Amino acid sequence: MTRQVWLGESLRWYLTQARHPLKNYVVGHYWAWFCKPRVWIKYDETSAINVSLGDYLQQRIFFEGYYERILVEWLKRTLQPDDVFWDVGANIGAVTLVAARLCRRVVAFEPDPRSLQVLTRNVRTNRMENVEIIPAALGEGDGTAILHQAAALNTGMSSLLPLQGGTIGNVQVQVIAADQMIEARPELSPTVMKLDVEGAEHLVLRGAARMLRNRRIRAIVFEDRCGSDGRPANQALLDSFRDAHYEIQPFGTSDESANDGMRNFLATSAASVEPAPERRTVSALA
Repeated sequence: MTRQVWLGESLRWYLTQARHPLKNYVVGHYWAWFCKPRVWIKYDETSAINVSLGDYLQQRIFFEGYYERILVEWLKRTLQPDDVFWDVGANIGAVTLVAARLCRRVVAFEPDPRSLQVLTRNVRTNRMENVEIIPAALGEGDGTAILHQAAALNTGMSSLLPLQGGTIGNVQVQVIAADQMIEARPELSPTVMKLDVEGAEHLVLRGAARMLRNRRIRAIVFEDRCGSDGRPANQALLDSFRDAHYEIQPFGTSDESANDGMRNFLATSAASVEPAPERRTVSALA
């Protein structure tokens, strides 16, 4: 593994720092070649992560160190040693790997077989025994559903809802409800959660009504399209948080390089939670 990370870091050095007259020509004409292999690189100081330059999110990690750095920095301030963190829509584990070194247990949910394979590899390689990977999507109830798989250029866009940009295929995946899972395994009940499932967040919350009401979970960072009033545009999300008496505040742009209207929001049930980067509060009761 040390040699593999060295090779990945050598590639990263070449693409970000090396200077020679033919570099632009080489990178420009052979970029597809750079995107073919998966490489291991250093991640979050003490970890390693396996990425592909052909995938948007993973390319961002390769060049910038993190994807959604604001979220990572907030987790480092917020997570406590006894926390149980749920990474819902874990993708390849970029958030899971950070959280696992900060809290007692991480539960990572990922239904897409492509991302699941890399997530498993990343967790095992870093020997994170406090991470439990659930190869399923969270939803309204237990069963199966069709996952619409996004193109390999951005596998993180896969969703239980139809994709606007089309899909490369559909795959049947297992779906479980958070409430049923906690009833069967109460030790996995979360205290902090990241929820990013490409538009299906309201389905997750519909299956988590008891979880939200039990007040154990104190903070949920979630993504949604931002409405003209600055609130999440998905009314079903607001309804779930309203019923559970959560407050919502802006958390920052989910992807600063994309002008797609998507934002992260922070739902909290306790005043002691670390504030979000943007302090303006949006009441879920409105």
